Amino acid sequence: MANTLFSTLSRISPAHISNQYTTAAKDVPTGALVKGEKQGIKVYDDLDSLTEDYEAYTPAWKKARAYFKANGEAASLAVVTFAETDSKKAPAPANVKATPANDGAKVTADVVTAMADSDLSADAIAAVTALKKYYFAGPQFWFLVDFDSEVANAISNFVEKQNTGIFLAYSTDATQLQAFTANKKTYPMTLPAVDDTNAEIQDTYNNVFDAAFAGIMYGRRPHSAVKYAIGDLPYTKPQDRYDFTPDDMAELEKYNIATYAYVLDAPRLTSSRMAAEGFHLDTILGWDWIQNEVHARLANLFVQSADQGIPYDEVGFDSIIGVIKGVFIDAGDLDIIAPIRDTNGNETGKADYSVNYLKPGQLPKSYETKREMRGISTKYHPMGMAEDAYIENTIVM
Repeated sequence: MANTLFSTLSRISPAHISNQYTTAAKDVPTGALVKGEKQGIKVYDDLDSLTEDYEAYTPAWKKARAYFKANGEAASLAVVTFAETDSKKAPAPANVKATPANDGAKVTADVVTAMADSDLSADAIAAVTALKKYYFAGPQFWFLVDFDSEVANAISNFVEKQNTGIFLAYSTDATQLQAFTANKKTYPMTLPAVDDTNAEIQDTYNNVFDAAFAGIMYGRRPHSAVKYAIGDLPYTKPQDRYDFTPDDMAELEKYNIATYAYVLDAPRLTSSRMAAEGFHLDTILGWDWIQNEVHARLANLFVQSADQGIPYDEVGFDSIIGVIKGVFIDAGDLDIIAPIRDTNGNETGKADYSVNYLKPGQLPKSYETKREMRGISTKYHPMGMAEDAYIENTIVM
């Protein structure tokens, strides 16, 4: 009876459908760098899975807890482990020469240091080595589980050289963040240290400003407000509502350092500025979005064209340019790109970008031989954002 009572019903229809259920893979928008015994990477979908490798209330666990709480476990976290031994591998000798001798040969070689950047600490070299290996594992944001000035400086300088990615440089000592002022892809953040070794405190506040911020940023549009807009950061204790003054804020602003302080009656993020003057987080996220989309959509075009390939003619070139232009059109719709203004300063309703290229007949034959489409150039004007309003008020008595 039970077998027939709970059987699957079939419609009277020519279509017969059966369902299978799978769990969709999550995005991996953030990476955490932690020192360990062996270089590696592991992606965690939730705090439970991470707890299998990191004990509760360890620094990595606390940051993961804040991260997953902030995004509701909607996104995964990549944990990249760097190990000091990775930076001590002996390099190959340089300028090796063998000179004949009576008893064989005399071999000489130039002395080579372990790294060109020999002034870096072993941990800094190891961290950059690991990050270099796993940089394209998916993360947009990177943060350190345990802040170290030398490691942070090395990571900041490495990320600065990349086309995409942002380093969240968080320290409880704001003076340690003053060295990043030349780097536009580093977002400096500070808050006073919390003593979370106390059992009564550790489930309320931790030193996890960067992880909580990365978590809450998941799913937001590239061109979205940060300053005064980001709040409700889990396990993150804001600046004291009364002790943190405008003068304190001004000191942080000298170095474009963000903090988490009360704005009227609620704590909010205080800055969208990157470490380098004149750059903002939404601007960097916008240009990263454009580059990532161009990469993804062009790769998809080549895959979809596998049957016959993309011909080296005007039709083939136009198909590639069409994909690139499509990205810029969408970027305009997302307010990543500013509108064109006419000579009177009025907006035209069109996004301010250009995509130019050379036709196959305008390129050297050598490029066709190498199957390379060269001569593509793009340009756009990033959309700005109003973050403060200044009002001149006249009172007539």
